Amino acid sequence: MNRLTKYLDTNPTLRPYYLMWLRRTTKTIDKWPEKKFVKGVMDCYERHMGYRFDIHNPKLFTEKLQWYKVYYKRDDFANITDKYLFKQYVKERIGEGYTIPCLGAWTSVKELQKDWSSLPEEFVIKANLQSDARNIKIIHHKSEIDFKKLKPELKRWLKVRNTLVNSWDWHFYNGTPRILAEEYMANFEDQLYDYKLFCFNGEPYCVYVAQDHFGKDGSHISFYDLDWRKLDVQYGRHLVGDAEKPKHFNEMVALSKKLSGGFPFVRVDFFDTDEHLYVAELTFAPGGGVTQYHPEEFNRTLGDMFHLPRE
Repeated sequence: MNRLTKYLDTNPTLRPYYLMWLRRTTKTIDKWPEKKFVKGVMDCYERHMGYRFDIHNPKLFTEKLQWYKVYYKRDDFANITDKYLFKQYVKERIGEGYTIPCLGAWTSVKELQKDWSSLPEEFVIKANLQSDARNIKIIHHKSEIDFKKLKPELKRWLKVRNTLVNSWDWHFYNGTPRILAEEYMANFEDQLYDYKLFCFNGEPYCVYVAQDHFGKDGSHISFYDLDWRKLDVQYGRHLVGDAEKPKHFNEMVALSKKLSGGFPFVRVDFFDTDEHLYVAELTFAPGGGVTQYHPEEFNRTLGDMFHLPRE
């Protein structure tokens, strides 16, 4: 751990100012040379997990995710990780109707403003290259919205420095920042759970159930095997909850096999309602690989199942 990292750790109130300065004075991370990028990935891992490891000889699941973020590259990643383009990817893999209907997507706020009047009174807008429920707005009454006041926030969503393009994850580096509008799904606001299946080479292993998928303090996360037996696992500092088996669970498992085929690892995320099942996204590095699993043996079990595609 270098001196600056130690200083920021002992003076945490200064970290936001340091990060702001760093974003304004350096190239975005996607432009960094590999050696510097790897160092940044490892510094980030040490900061969160408390130790370093040999990135070329990872053992645990979270360690292997760091290798995955740096070295696993595919030409089609932009179509898979982009919350707009992935809708077409899902359609091609499993058919129509499994993603929330899209009303449009824009690469500039000016273009969105031109189309604003044609959007319905109620809808959702979100950034296509963000996670953890960041940069999402539910518009309940469009006629009451002053678009001029909304513009500065939307412009921030489109800046590369504020997106996952500027992250420690190569999978997002060919993405194009967009704002997309989706149909408002009334039953989603009352939906307490989302379901995330950990899949290795096309085979789901377990499901992580998140209560309150908007990530508020006190959210509950629990793990189940495919027979819906609860696993003794805690994820980070989240509370461990209880969840009933979802209505469309068997369909989730079947679809996750189709969507995860060909990937050494991918987490397939779903929303489930009484009427329908929706694919939320495909995630290649859950929590950036810097969230701890308790007990650590679970981290090792996942790591043993994760076979990296080394050249």
